[in-house]
Order: sequence, then structure tokens, then C-alpha cells
Amino acid sequence: MTRLKIFTVFASLMLFVAACNNQPNHKFQPDVSGKNQAEINRKNDEHLEGDHVQNAAELPVLTPEQKQQYIDRSKQIAQTAFKIFSGRLKQLFQEKKPEEALEYCHANALKITDSLAKANGVVLKRTSYRLRNPKNKPTAQEEKVMEIYRKQILKNLKPKPYMHYDEHGYPHVYIPIMVQQKCLMCHGDPNKDIPEVINQKLSELYPSDKAIFFKEGDLRGIWSIRFPKNGKK
Repeated sequence: MTRLKIFTVFASLMLFVAACNNQPNHKFQPDVSGKNQAEINRKNDEHLEGDHVQNAAELPVLTPEQKQQYIDRSKQIAQTAFKIFSGRLKQLFQEKKPEEALEYCHANALKITDSLAKANGVVLKRTSYRLRNPKNKPTAQEEKVMEIYRKQILKNLKPKPYMHYDEHGYPHVYIPIMVQQKCLMCHGDPNKDIPEVINQKLSELYPSDKAIFFKEGDLRGIWSIRFPKNGKK
């Protein structure tokens, strides 16, 4: 083998080793401190960087698997809430009692979320950028999350749940709520989608209602789920 061929083979091997060493490492990050730790937290947050977190260097670094565990548990909580809401509403609408359905939602929505929050040891909230109930007003961070989701939809991307540390260092999961065809009866165009009997009841129960004029595929809002840190809420 000529010297040129030996050099070529050696160079190829070196490039291969370098490429392998540059592959992403998904294992749990080692304990470091200061700026390096803050940088790891920022890199591990795929959607919103960690600059908004106070004392980011003190937060534990989560692997993708650990983040997914938070997301999976949050999905279960949100699905349970949806089943409770939709089950009773579907029954009342099938019985042709739309006014009672709206009254049920008005009287029980917050009670149900509070009950589920206590049962699961989390802070649970359903919010939107166009509110029906002013008590569900979003925080600045939740507004930022919804804006990101809406931009994704405009680019024909599907918003997905994700987990990060919120501004106070709590593990926090956000789950998008998308508008389906059946949602339009209460959240669509009042001139064509929402029956008059429902329009009247909405005006009575929610005089400053802004949760209308949605279209199928729009972002309705988000589930915002905050988990405890250090054993405290």
C-alpha cells in the first residue's frame, strides 16, 4: 500500500471517529455548576429557552425520558378532565337541553379542574387567548406559549405538548387544545354556527364572552399543568 493510500485511510478513520463523538448524547447530564449548568438547562428546553427561569443553574437537568414522563402524566390528567366535561355535555345535548349544558359548564368547570388538581397534586388550569370566563386569564408565560402554538399552526405544524421549567423553577407542562367541528356549536361564528338559543344563554352567563369566531383547526387554548418541586406546590 502506497504512503498516499495509507494517509487517505488514516484520515477517513479520523473523520469517522470525530463524527461519532459529535453525535447527540441523551444520557443524564453530569452535575456541573454556574454558567455551564444554566447552558445545559437552556439546551434541554426545546421550545422556550431557560433565560426566564430564576436561578437556572440550581435546577436539575432532565433527560428527554424524564420530560416525557411529565408530559404523559399531564396528558392523563387532561384526558380525564375532558372525559368528565364532554361526557355530561354530550348527554345534555343529546337530550336537547343546550341551556342546561351551558349552565353545567358555567357552574362546574372550575370545580372540576380544582378537584382534579388536588387529586393529582398539581396546579391545573385551562386558559385561552380569547376567554369565556375571565377567571381563566393566562399568565404572561402562558400567553407566550399560546403565541408559539399559533405561529406553528400558521406554518401548518401540529402543536405538541411540552415540558419545561417555568419562571419560578416549577416543572410545567402545556398541552394545546384544538378546535374540533363539534366545538363550533358554542365557539364558532354566532351568525351561522351557534344556534340562537345557545347565543342567548352565552350572553346571559358570559356577558364579556370572547371565545367565539373560532374555526375548526384553530388553537382554542391550553391546559397548563404545574408540578411540585422539592415536595412543595
